[in-house]
Amino acid sequence: MVFDDIRRCDEHPVADFRDEMELMKFVRPSRWLRVDFRGVRVLRINWVTTVLAVAVLWGFSIYSLAAPEEALTEASKWQSFITQNFSWLYIGTQNVWAGFLLYIAFSKYGRLKLGRENEAPEFNDLSWFAMLFSCGIGVGIYYWGVSEPVYHYRGGAVYKIPVQNDDDRAQVALFITLFHWGLHGWCPYILVAVALGLVCYRWNMPLTMRSAFYPLLGHLVYSPLGDLIDALSIACTTFGVCTSLGFGADSIAAGLHRLDARFENTVGNQIALIWAITGFATVSISLGLRRGIRRAANVTFAVGLLIIFSLLFLDNTWFLLNSFVQSVGHYFQWILSVGFQTDAWEQLGLEFSSGNNLLIGSGGDTQSGALFHKMQTAFLLTDNALGDTNATMQTQPGLYNSHDPNWMDTWTVFYWGWWISWAPFVGMFIARISRGRTIRQVIIGSFIAPTSFSFFWLIVFGSLGIKMQRVAELALGGGDSVDWAAGTADCGLLGYLNNEPIGAAALSLANEGYYALSCRGHADRLFDVLQPYGETSQFLTALCLVGVALYFVTSSDSGSYVDDIISANGLPNPPLFQKFFWAFTEGAVATGLLTAGGNNSLKALQAVSICAGLPYTFALCFLCTSIHRGLKIDQHERDVCAAAQWSTGVLDAWDFYAPGSANDYFASPRRWGAPERLASVVRAFFAPFLGVRAIAGAIFDEDEEDDVSPHAGGEGGASYDDAPTETTHSLRSPRFLLSRIRKPSQADLHGGVSFVFFACCICFLSASAKHGEWRGVGWAFFFCHICQVAFLRNETRKRFGIYGNAWEDFFVSLVLYPGVVSQMELQAWDAADLREEPAETYVSKNASF
Repeated sequence: MVFDDIRRCDEHPVADFRDEMELMKFVRPSRWLRVDFRGVRVLRINWVTTVLAVAVLWGFSIYSLAAPEEALTEASKWQSFITQNFSWLYIGTQNVWAGFLLYIAFSKYGRLKLGRENEAPEFNDLSWFAMLFSCGIGVGIYYWGVSEPVYHYRGGAVYKIPVQNDDDRAQVALFITLFHWGLHGWCPYILVAVALGLVCYRWNMPLTMRSAFYPLLGHLVYSPLGDLIDALSIACTTFGVCTSLGFGADSIAAGLHRLDARFENTVGNQIALIWAITGFATVSISLGLRRGIRRAANVTFAVGLLIIFSLLFLDNTWFLLNSFVQSVGHYFQWILSVGFQTDAWEQLGLEFSSGNNLLIGSGGDTQSGALFHKMQTAFLLTDNALGDTNATMQTQPGLYNSHDPNWMDTWTVFYWGWWISWAPFVGMFIARISRGRTIRQVIIGSFIAPTSFSFFWLIVFGSLGIKMQRVAELALGGGDSVDWAAGTADCGLLGYLNNEPIGAAALSLANEGYYALSCRGHADRLFDVLQPYGETSQFLTALCLVGVALYFVTSSDSGSYVDDIISANGLPNPPLFQKFFWAFTEGAVATGLLTAGGNNSLKALQAVSICAGLPYTFALCFLCTSIHRGLKIDQHERDVCAAAQWSTGVLDAWDFYAPGSANDYFASPRRWGAPERLASVVRAFFAPFLGVRAIAGAIFDEDEEDDVSPHAGGEGGASYDDAPTETTHSLRSPRFLLSRIRKPSQADLHGGVSFVFFACCICFLSASAKHGEWRGVGWAFFFCHICQVAFLRNETRKRFGIYGNAWEDFFVSLVLYPGVVSQMELQAWDAADLREEPAETYVSKNASF
């Protein structure tokens, strides 16, 4: 990696990327597609990134329209698979990211300004906050503001924190809602914003997602790997935004039905609404950030304030204020504990069930639950089963009072996937509007400002929803209609059928504006809460419709704006045609999602969010490393800037083993050509112990002669010399081999241990074809092999003065062990050259070293 593309804002003029010649310094000419028609700009895109993103998005849309039921089934299956196997990843990473951001904010790096040191913020605080809220929260806070607390209150028991009575259950419902909309959710956004703000506004690089990884990947951001990062960002952005568009269309359709019963809330009408509002979003995009998106955000925020303050004063103001204070305290009391809950014991019930077990390695060949069949066989021999042929085995929820094992699938993991899939979109947007602010202001402001308003909104709407539910239960039901301990209400006994009141008492209460919300549809609950206020109810309903529509527009136009910039490689003013294209693409994907979901469109929207969020979870973990390394480079810290470099990169294959800058993409490798690099990687894949022995010899047995090093070739690369030498003959003599057996070197020991680990891994994994139990043993040996490779990489870095950390060594060894072994092997062979040649580092002209 080299850092010769860094142009610090305090040392160079601010780059104006509206000038294509300036942008072309960061784009390989072979990637750039420029089309004009009669002097009018038509296209300015990175065609590789665009084609990859379009193939995914339009491929999904066409598939969903052509085979909607199959698309929903597959998406739901992938959703369950990801939740069952990766809940720990979604939950754990959110907490790690939160800790990392707080560390950055309150460390010495927090004072760094995203821009020149004397640069003022581009937007005032009020506009900045309004745009933060409108692009980061959007339609979802309307859709779920009432529905989610009511679901947690009467959608079945959820045991996250202790519950002694129904008042506790009401508080738990509000707490879980705040948890899903609170500090954790903003972590992905802020990570992307800080990373982009650092490299784009302090180092004068284009505002595109690949730039955020420059401190970690160097010139590889110009390779196909960078194209893939940008394409993945566009796809995640579009899927995340379309999830919100689906919720928004459902809310608007429900509101229009409330105002005019002739308008039916059907999938067809929802699709029509999506295309109508997409048209308005296109107009907003064409006006640009300042005239279009900023004004829409300000109006949207003002409408939200009017709604929430109206409800505060129309209803029991003191109850709502009490609930706000109590709920915020409850949130901070339990956030640390619940923030780490993965439902480990609840999801264990999936292994005890038939047909729903998608846990890797536990379900047998048919993934139907191998353990369940053993339990079922034993159960059939019990007295209960022998005496009653209809007897069934107990379930974990029934016997142990666990809550639904699929709860994480529907809620927390869905939310984290949804937030993560929005990360490239909202993070880039926050970076775009945060120029001139310090890193501490961006992190703390993004955590506190939108979260505070979200909490006030959710607590007011959620409290009113639970209050309305209690009004209906007390007025319509008896002791049999509500089971507070189980968190359920019997809609039939409350006079409801198919989400509508049909009983005389239920109809009478509905005429007064009160509904049993647990018996109503998700989209109806928002407007139900507005009904008890007489003459103002219609006004509030219309106001909510306007608010949802405006959030719909701001989400759509902001998402299209970000997609457009990424596809144009950071060009801030792409042609108008491209803006229309991305808005149209969002509408098509949203149409595909609603078509696939049909009457169960909510499940399709949830599934695509979880699936889209998984790959970006890994990307954000790498982004943390990139941010930390970038901050150290920016501050000229010696451990990074004066460190030696690896002679080869683990990911160099992405650039055909010849990584170079944007305009030097045919750069020759430092020493090893592509054939040698490829041969080394293949050898490391099939026989890693050879590379392990070579690097161990370079680290631990430096003074001993060895026969593993090739002889350097002529100019332009290296070659292997097959001619035997006197030294190699002596090394292969029986006396020498006997002495090495009696007194093995460190290289021999490491090579032997690596051989044992790798051979046992292969043998046991092969044996698992007949007896699956050996699979676990095989993977255990593989894990031991990875730990050894990571240890050697850590020792190699120390030996040659290369910057890094043990976690990075372990993770890259786990994911790409052949590349790591090859890298270390070539580093060992290049050791003599590295001692003679200065390290390639970036040093500012103002640096003191």
